[in-house]
Amino acid sequence: MDLDLLIATHRRPIERHLRRYVGDAGLAEDLAQEVFLRAWLHVPRDISEERQRAWLFRVARNAAIDALRARRPHDDTALLDGLGAAAAAPAEDHDERLAIEAALAQLPARERALVTLQFAGFGPTDAARLLQTTPEAARKRLTRARERFRVAYAGLRPAGEPPLVLLVARDDNPEIYEGWLGAGDVRVRRVAPEDASRQLATAHALVLTGDTHDVHPAIYGQPIRAARNPRIEADRTDVAIVREALATRMPVLGICRGHQLINVARGGSLHQDLSEIGHGDGEEHSEGTHAIGSRRETLSRRMLGAHAAVPTLHHQAVDRLGRGLTVASTSRDGLIEAIEDPRLPFAVGVQWHAELPEASEAGRLLRDGLVEAAHKHALAA
Repeated sequence: MDLDLLIATHRRPIERHLRRYVGDAGLAEDLAQEVFLRAWLHVPRDISEERQRAWLFRVARNAAIDALRARRPHDDTALLDGLGAAAAAPAEDHDERLAIEAALAQLPARERALVTLQFAGFGPTDAARLLQTTPEAARKRLTRARERFRVAYAGLRPAGEPPLVLLVARDDNPEIYEGWLGAGDVRVRRVAPEDASRQLATAHALVLTGDTHDVHPAIYGQPIRAARNPRIEADRTDVAIVREALATRMPVLGICRGHQLINVARGGSLHQDLSEIGHGDGEEHSEGTHAIGSRRETLSRRMLGAHAAVPTLHHQAVDRLGRGLTVASTSRDGLIEAIEDPRLPFAVGVQWHAELPEASEAGRLLRDGLVEAAHKHALAA
C-alpha cells in the first residue's frame, strides 16, 4: 500500500470527520495520523477503494470515541461542552441552528447529552460507550430524549412552517424525487446517507429512493446469486436509518430499493431476481406501467383506491415479509407491490416508482398521503 497516496486521497475528509466528533482541529489532525498509521499496518491489501474508505471512516470514528472517553469528565455538562459545537453543524441555516441550541438548552443534562451525541454522529452503541451504560439502555433513553427535544424544537420554529422531509437519495437522478416531493406543501432536504441519522431529530418525514445497486443479500442472510452491484456498507447504513426513523414513529416512505430496505430492516428477505421464481426475464416489471390492486383496510387502499396503474423498473421483489409488516398491494402476477406497518401512522414501501411522471395520479395521491402524515407528525409536537 502506498501510504503517501492514501493520505493524499483521504486526509481532508478524514480530518473533517474527526473534527465533527472531537470539536478540535489540532486533535483531529493528530487522530488522523493515527488512523493512517493503522491503515498502513492493518488494512487488507486486496480491499476495494470503496471498502477501504469505509474502513478508514470506521477506524476514525472509533479513534474519536476513544479520545473523548479518555478526556471524559465525571459529569455530562463537561461532555456537552466538548460536543456542543458539533450539535448544530448539520443545520441548514442560522435560524435553525439557534433553534437547535435553544431546544437542547431546555433538556435535562443527561438527555441533552444523548441528543447532542446523536447530532454529532454517534449511534446508541457509541453513546453507551461514552455514557458508560448498555446499548439497549442508551437506545431507550435516546428515544425519550429525542421526543422531548422534538417538542421543544417545534415550539421554537415559526408557526405554520411547512414540515421538513429528508430525502436519502442514492438514485442517479435525485432531482426527480425533489421535484415530485416539492410539489407538496413541504420543505425537502436532500441529505447524504451518513448525515441522515443525526438530522432525523429535526425532520418530520423520511423518503428513501431507488438505486441501481441491489441490497446485498448478506443483509438478509443469503449468498449472492443474482443481486446486481450490491454494496454492503451502504446497505448497513441505510438499514440503520430506516430502523431509527421507524422507532421514532416518523412517517417513512421507501420507493423501489427503499421499499425493499424497509422489509429487510424488519428481518424480511428479497427475491434476488424475478427469474428465480418463474417470471422469466421479469419483462412486465422492467418497463412501462402495470396494474396493482390494494387490499382492503390498508393505508394504500385509502390513498390510491382499489386499483391503480403504476410505472415499474425492477428485477427484485419482497419475498419473506418482515416483522410487523403487511402486504398492502400486489400486481396481477402476485408480486408484492406495497408493504405497510399498520401499527405506525405512515410506514409504507412501494415497489413502483411514484416519482416518475408516468405514475400520474397514483404518484400524486401517494405524495399527498405522505405530506399529510408529515403535517400530522409536526403538529403532534
